[in-house]
Amino acid sequence: MTRTHSFRPNHRLHSGADFDRVYRQGRRAGDNLFAVNALANVSGHARLGMSVSYRSVGKAVRRNYIRRLIREVFRHAQPELPALDYVVTSRPGAREASEPDIVRSLERLIGDATRRSVTPRTPT
Repeated sequence: MTRTHSFRPNHRLHSGADFDRVYRQGRRAGDNLFAVNALANVSGHARLGMSVSYRSVGKAVRRNYIRRLIREVFRHAQPELPALDYVVTSRPGAREASEPDIVRSLERLIGDATRRSVTPRTPT
């Protein structure tokens, strides 16, 4: 594994306050499998937080499998991502989705959330 494709503890969101900040202030992209919130950070690199619940995905084996896929997609995208905090939340569609569908969904949503977060908001 190359250093640019690692997933170290400093690339993770740890505190509830970080999750809350991204949920409240971040830009969101979603589909029937996942919601991805993204918000700029000051750490200088992208960080990931996950919320994969029993209610949306099911038993622990499936939840852990979904988490591994999320981490893998993020790990491969990370070298090209700007300094944003990402929170990926599972939705009920992920329960029965295939691995290729999950990967495609995550790649698209991370890209969408990134574009929305780096584009300035227009005043209303």
